[in-house]
Amino acid sequence: MVTKIIDAHTHILLNKGIKESKEMILYSMKKYNVNYSLISMDGTEYNDKEHFYDLVSSVKGTKIALDFAKNNMDSIGILIWIRPHKEKDAPIEELEKLIINNRNLIHGLKFHPYCSRLKVTSKLLIPYFKLARKYNLPILVHTANDKYSSIYYLRKVALANKDITFIAAHLELLSDNKYAIDVLKETENIYGDTAWVDPKKYRLIKNRHLEDKIMFGTDNPIDGKDTLNHPWYKKYLHHKFKISDEDYEKLMYLNAKKIYKIDLK
Repeated sequence: MVTKIIDAHTHILLNKGIKESKEMILYSMKKYNVNYSLISMDGTEYNDKEHFYDLVSSVKGTKIALDFAKNNMDSIGILIWIRPHKEKDAPIEELEKLIINNRNLIHGLKFHPYCSRLKVTSKLLIPYFKLARKYNLPILVHTANDKYSSIYYLRKVALANKDITFIAAHLELLSDNKYAIDVLKETENIYGDTAWVDPKKYRLIKNRHLEDKIMFGTDNPIDGKDTLNHPWYKKYLHHKFKISDEDYEKLMYLNAKKIYKIDLK
């Protein structure tokens, strides 16, 4: 049976309050026995009315996330949420300094096509790809069945950048996940997470021999402090679906540990 749990997809969300988000993360980790969470600081670029949304810069957001991680060294790591629209002159030098000085806490980058209204194929992402390549940082990319976030675009980028590791968040949200699983099979450098993925879909993953390419993630605390009380997440957390102990340990811990280079004590 799994001895540790890594939640590889969580957030600090401004719409819930930074302080409140931090409290929700720590509360739920304790309640649901999650050992480690990878967080990204909300870097949404557009609001619902299709206008630019002035939140914090990538640098400031990273510093806020780092402060949280430094106060919870054994249980919190971060991903840098990038904002390519608002920061066309990418603050690469500043981000690079943060990475160099906090490499033990920074495990990757995060890009959300829908929140930026920008496909991952955009040239605005190139500076960040160079940063990921230089420091061997995986990139978590929101994928969903919409005109910005289709995993089809991530597939194109991954095939053109085979030396960068990408994680397809949600295995294409609002879909049956089948095409996303096909993409995982045909691209060596795309992995996936389980955020809002029905545990029943693991059978499809197992049938394609992709046990090493999927990791537990939740979007916590998008639905509040008990996001992990969702029936799907309860099945994952309590091993209430048909999966061997070996595969379960890969899903809940080992794959994320390897891909994101997390050193749990």
